[in-house]
Amino acid sequence: MILNRLHVFKALYECGSTAKAAESLHVTRSAISQNLTKLESELGASLFTRTPKGLNPTSIAHELARSLSPLLNEINEKVNSIKSNQSLNAGVLNIGAPPASGAFHMPKIIEAYNKINPNVEIHLTLMDSHSLSELVLSGKLDLAIIDVFGGVSLQREFHAFCHQEPLIEEYIVMLCSDHYYNERIKGDLSFEHLAQQDFLSLRNDSMDIKSWFHYQFNRSPLSLKKKLTTADGLTVLKCAHRHLGLFVSGSIVTQDYVNKGEFIEITPHSRGEPNNINIIQLLDKKQRSIEKEFITLLKYYAKTQWVKGL
Repeated sequence: MILNRLHVFKALYECGSTAKAAESLHVTRSAISQNLTKLESELGASLFTRTPKGLNPTSIAHELARSLSPLLNEINEKVNSIKSNQSLNAGVLNIGAPPASGAFHMPKIIEAYNKINPNVEIHLTLMDSHSLSELVLSGKLDLAIIDVFGGVSLQREFHAFCHQEPLIEEYIVMLCSDHYYNERIKGDLSFEHLAQQDFLSLRNDSMDIKSWFHYQFNRSPLSLKKKLTTADGLTVLKCAHRHLGLFVSGSIVTQDYVNKGEFIEITPHSRGEPNNINIIQLLDKKQRSIEKEFITLLKYYAKTQWVKGL
């Protein structure tokens, strides 16, 4: 790699001989000479003149060293920082979660995690499960909590590349405020009547709502009258409280509101589609200690507090 050869050049430039450079890099003198020959061939220029007293840098070598030293020093500092963070349980943890359950539960989990690892910075992404799985596959998220519902469309290629661990089970339900139900629904749970209502959606493509209709009626509306589209689950809950329309959510998030009579579940044929909430990570990704601790805490929270909404 060119970076390795640049490290060899830097050692030669600073040490002045192949013997001293080999000693500082813990490699053989022949390895130093081979890397230097390849680098000079790639650059099309000589970097050193060889004398009985050692190596003398050429003008090109001086120019390269001036540009290269700050860059390599920055790289070395970053590598050392990563090593230090690993030993100190510090660094950045990139996590993804669905909008509703993420907005409702993640602040509590992050608060508990911060008490254990105060030096870890959490980057939280709230998106639909399709998008979260793609971010995990691309390496942009260390782990994600995803909903697995909607048939085979969600249970797709990430199965082959991601490790999945069941976290909790719930239902995908449709709800509205008691006021909206009494004013607009009035007990009519037919497809035609429900399809004409106002909706609050967590997705631009409305797949959360369309999937609910397909599960209940085996068909989905061709168009929907949406009052709000946002990835913020708490905003959806607040707008529903203001009687702005119907919305779809996991039953765990909304069960307490239903118990208090603030929301009413819409149940034409059943409560809703079963949903498995899973943790996913890349199969070949080596877990850091800060990831392992977060997953352990997440599982404990799911068993002791998250399930209370069921």
